[in-house]
This record gives sequence, C-alpha cells and structure tokens, in this order.
Amino acid sequence: MKKFLFAVAVAASCFLPAAHAQNASGKPLNIRVAWPAGGAVDATFRQIQLSLQDSLGRPVVIENLPGLGGALGAMNVASATPDNAVVLGTSGPDLVLAPLSIATAKYSPESFKLVAPLGATDFILVSAPKHSFRNVDELAAYLRVSGNQPLTMGNIGYGSSGHIAAADFETRIGAKLMAVPYKGTTAMVPDLVGSQIDLAFLPIVGPVVGLLKAGKLKAIGIASEQRHPTLPDVPTLNEGSSLKAFNHSVWSGLFVSTRVPDAEVARLNRASTEALSKPEFLRFVRENASRPLGPMDAAQAANFFRDETAKIRAVAKSINLQAQ
Repeated sequence: MKKFLFAVAVAASCFLPAAHAQNASGKPLNIRVAWPAGGAVDATFRQIQLSLQDSLGRPVVIENLPGLGGALGAMNVASATPDNAVVLGTSGPDLVLAPLSIATAKYSPESFKLVAPLGATDFILVSAPKHSFRNVDELAAYLRVSGNQPLTMGNIGYGSSGHIAAADFETRIGAKLMAVPYKGTTAMVPDLVGSQIDLAFLPIVGPVVGLLKAGKLKAIGIASEQRHPTLPDVPTLNEGSSLKAFNHSVWSGLFVSTRVPDAEVARLNRASTEALSKPEFLRFVRENASRPLGPMDAAQAANFFRDETAKIRAVAKSINLQAQ
C-alpha cells in the first residue's frame, strides 16, 4: 500500500515553477507543501527538487505545513510576504473544497493565482469483484430494484475530491448508498478487494490499474469524457444512458498569493513550463497514469483555475456540502 500512496501523490501534487533570474531578495524558492513530510505528496516534490534548482540557479527548499485538508498550508501562503520566494504546492480541487467543507479554513480560492497546473488524474468507479454489474447502466438498474441489498460506498475524508465524486454520483443517479468513511486508502482498498464494501471512486494510478488487471477490483466506469489510455477497454461513465457530463478528477498545481505581481507570476510560469518538460519527471508522471493539462501560459492558467473553481463550487452546492 505504500506504493499505492506514493502513486496517488501524482494526483495530489504539482510541478514547481520558478524564475530563471534570482529574485531581488536573493531568497531560495520556498515550496510550502500542504501535506505531511514523508508522505506521498512530499515524495513527489522531492522527486523534482534537484532539477528545479538547476533550472532556477537558486536553492529550492521544501517546507511541510500539513493539516485541515491542505487548508493550513493555504492560509500560510495566502498571508505570506507577496514575492516569488513563497509558493504553495497542493491539489486544486482541495484548495477550493476546504473552505466549503471545513469551518476553520479561513481563506478564499480567490486569494490565489495558479502559476501552472501539473496534470490530472481521473477517478474511476470500481466495485468489489463479487458483483455482477459490469457498467453504470447495470449498476443503476440494480439500485432501482427495491428488494436488492443496499450498497456501500467507501469515502476518504469529508469534502475530499473522492467524497465529492461519490456524493455527486449518488445525487445524479438517484439512489441512496451507505457511506463508509475511511482515514485513507491503506484501509479502504483492502476492504474493497475483500468485498467488505461494495463501491468506491479511486484515482487511476498504477497500483489501481494493477488491481483491475488482476481481477481484484472490477471497473464500472471512468469519470471522464474520454477513455483512459491505460485502460482502453473500460468505458466512461458517460457512455451509458444513466449519466452525462459526469467528470471528476484530481489535479494539482503551483499557486501564489494574489498579491504577487503579475510579472512575477509570468516569470514563475515560464520557468515551470521548462520544469514540466524534463524527461525524468515526465517519466514519473507517465508511470503513474496521470495526464497533462498544459503547458499553459499565465493567462491560460488563470482562466483554467477560474473555470475549475466555478465547476467545483457548483457540484458542492448540488450535493449540499456544508462546512463542519
């Protein structure tokens, strides 16, 4: 399961942009990672730390500020000195969702500019191997039969991207599922393989693909408009008649405070584009089944973040997500 968690890091972390010219203060680039040291997200940042330093010609320092679903790190960066020395590495959806689901997350996504997105990892709806339904329409038909045993849906974290995907599915499919909370994938995935729970939305990462190909999990459908190249025989959830425009992924990026001048953001964006193209990191991303979202210039990144924020908020409203 450590391998699983490491792979998920690609879905919850970002490329690290910076400027070729050292900033006026001569400070190192401080990447404030909103997740724990030694964990999956942290591992991804350390994967590219040296190549970033080479691109920048200045030190790159990683500082971990975990807690509150990434909100502690976000609040810290939002209030930091507005220069190009402090950046936030986190998941875009979690950055938007935390203030909507956590009462103590006191910031707004509008407090940040997206410098550059890393890429995205789509979610896939999977079932325990014991079930006979093979796609979303067969699952929907099962759920419509009142005499059938209620199904359980594993969830990791209230207000997380996976929880939002599951709640949106339940709302739009028109069925009641029994939510089973987990603290992490290390507990949930074995229960799913062992048929202790019935369904879950998981990110498409290497270990999940391995479990699907080994027959230890059953694919119901991918939450995307396009089939995934790693799983070409698995339909999307939108290919059936039960769902349309059902798209859920986790994407990650590098963010700065909105108080950072646009010229600095553009400089960081240009350097990040170079970092994104480095073969060793592209290989790391590819091996973990992510898909690229760029390259985007600073204006395109701003538009992307604005549109994604609006979409995530709309889904949160539709499922009546409340801050707790």
